[in-house]
Amino acid sequence: MKTLSDYPGTLQHQNLLHSIVSYYEHDPRILAIALFGSLGRGSWDSYSDLDLDIIIADSVQIDVNAELKDLSASFAAINEQAMLIIPDGNEAGDIILKSLMQLSIRYHPLATTSPNIIDSLQLLMGRIDRAIIEVAGLANRPLDDEPLGRLLDRCVCYALGVDIALHRGQVWGGIELLHRMRGLLMELFTRTHQGRRAYHFFEAEADMEIQAWLGATLPQYSLKSVQESLAQFLDILKHHLEPLTAGQVFLTAEQEKVLNGI
Repeated sequence: MKTLSDYPGTLQHQNLLHSIVSYYEHDPRILAIALFGSLGRGSWDSYSDLDLDIIIADSVQIDVNAELKDLSASFAAINEQAMLIIPDGNEAGDIILKSLMQLSIRYHPLATTSPNIIDSLQLLMGRIDRAIIEVAGLANRPLDDEPLGRLLDRCVCYALGVDIALHRGQVWGGIELLHRMRGLLMELFTRTHQGRRAYHFFEAEADMEIQAWLGATLPQYSLKSVQESLAQFLDILKHHLEPLTAGQVFLTAEQEKVLNGI
């Protein structure tokens, strides 16, 4: 079994990871415990939460709420206590501890391993090895991502929606659509620069000029601010798509006509 120093993170992270592995070490239901996210990747800081993937045998059924309560009770040995337990569907849930450390845990069979954990996966304990988990995750990767042009279509559609919200005096509707537009542009940047996890990738890899372009789209609570944010988005779409997407995405004539009509 691993010693405390074998685990990544701060001493608090290490204590929690050691406690979780110890709790499940001899549990016949559990095939593997994997860590992913910033702790798995090695880019953690003291604020990093614990993202855990716990692979269970195919025949096992788990009541997530009860399981997380039982696991949390075991943290008393390291002077931790769960303040909130928040199930997320039938497989996953979050725990917020009294120290404000957060844990996200998913229990699932091997065949439903998410492809999103593979890049940062670190195996903490297992009766199966990392390669088997990786193959299972990659098998669930979508065959085709949404075409880049369709992402741009949606962005143009949302721009028109913001304009309509402005005419109707709907500040919150406009703010919500601006938020969706920002997410789509981050996704376009990430996809065209061979990245994943758009928000994280954009913050880490986009240069300061590109980040400033999107930063200028952040509105305050007023129609004037929403209008100014929309104008900034229109400027990006009309004049800065090439650097944003590494020269891979351009407005079509039809998209340009829609934007010019706003």
